Amino acid sequence: MARQVKRGATRKPVRKEKQVIAWHYIARQGIVILAFVAVASSILYARQSHILPILHVTVEGEFNHVEKAVLVDAVKPFTRGSFLGIDVDKISEAGEALAWIKQVRVQRVWPESLHLIVEEQVPVARWKKTAYVNNDGELFPESKKPFSDVLAVLTGPEDSQLLMTKRYLSMNEQLQRHDLEVKELIMDKRRAWNVILNNGVKVVLGRAESQQRFERFLRVYQGGLQRYQPQINEMDMRYPNGLSVIWKPGQKPDFNGTI
Repeated sequence: MARQVKRGATRKPVRKEKQVIAWHYIARQGIVILAFVAVASSILYARQSHILPILHVTVEGEFNHVEKAVLVDAVKPFTRGSFLGIDVDKISEAGEALAWIKQVRVQRVWPESLHLIVEEQVPVARWKKTAYVNNDGELFPESKKPFSDVLAVLTGPEDSQLLMTKRYLSMNEQLQRHDLEVKELIMDKRRAWNVILNNGVKVVLGRAESQQRFERFLRVYQGGLQRYQPQINEMDMRYPNGLSVIWKPGQKPDFNGTI
């Protein structure tokens, strides 16, 4: 008897799809990488000091309190190198380290030059009669060349020059509307304020609410006391609703009524 052969289901072999290699994409990426490497290599090469070396340095600015030669000597060590490799920040820092130099801006001029634009400090007031401050409250020492004596004098605790400069500028702006100016501004260790005006009058403001007292002084002075200016020695504004006046010796005016 013939043996029957059982036939079961047979799997057909799965044909794997061939992966298509995107040669065009790989080629494009390769070109980008090569271009980047070429550019980076070019920059690194150009930064070598013997490639595009700095040959000329020009300086622009008004020099009243700093000698131009002193500035040039200060920045010279940082101007050696290639056009692209020069650190312009270090040049600026070296120049601005000089006492009377406020800012040094450095411009590259293709292909071998640097141009320095120099700005000197501009004093707005004296500081304790030994130094100057600019409008940002930055301190710098006296110059060998005498500066104008008409500047106001600020006197205050250590590290208070920024606060006092801002207060001085604000006060002076208000006073000039009344044809007055600050001659001396004083803040003591207790943070109490006194102002001496260019007409010789001293205004005592004290510590608390000194700004409100100053504004009240302006109103009172403009409203009635201005005509007695030559006889006034001091005005004390530390009273809640009034003030006291100290007259110059023998010059108290004869008047009746309320000022």
